[in-house]
Amino acid sequence: MLLLYFGLFPAESREFFFAGAGANHLFSYLGVTVLACIGYGAVFLILGLFFKNPIIPGLLLYGWEWINFLLPPGLKKVSVIHYLTSLVPVPMSEGPFAVLAEPTPVWIAVPSLFLFTGVILFLSGLYIRRMEISYAAE
Repeated sequence: MLLLYFGLFPAESREFFFAGAGANHLFSYLGVTVLACIGYGAVFLILGLFFKNPIIPGLLLYGWEWINFLLPPGLKKVSVIHYLTSLVPVPMSEGPFAVLAEPTPVWIAVPSLFLFTGVILFLSGLYIRRMEISYAAE
């Protein structure tokens, strides 16, 4: 954000980031990026544990997240992207065919992502303890 804005509009960028809401937006997007890495890292960890070749489940997950704007509000809450888009300071338009859902408040979205990651880490730890590695199989 800083490189893009300061390179094109130096005076307006200085005012936006130092006197306006730009710094808050920058830190909000940084926080959403970190939460996205945490949430999707947990999802791909569990996919990698349960599937020898996680390409097909990964594509299914990608499709689920891609059509999230068309899902009913109850199903939107099953995906990581719903909680992340609830946290961005400037919401994007989802288009004319989107099913509108109430964004999750910050005080619910952030702990939900951490709780989801903790549960996934706990379950994957239990699964790994039961795994048996055979070096003679190859």
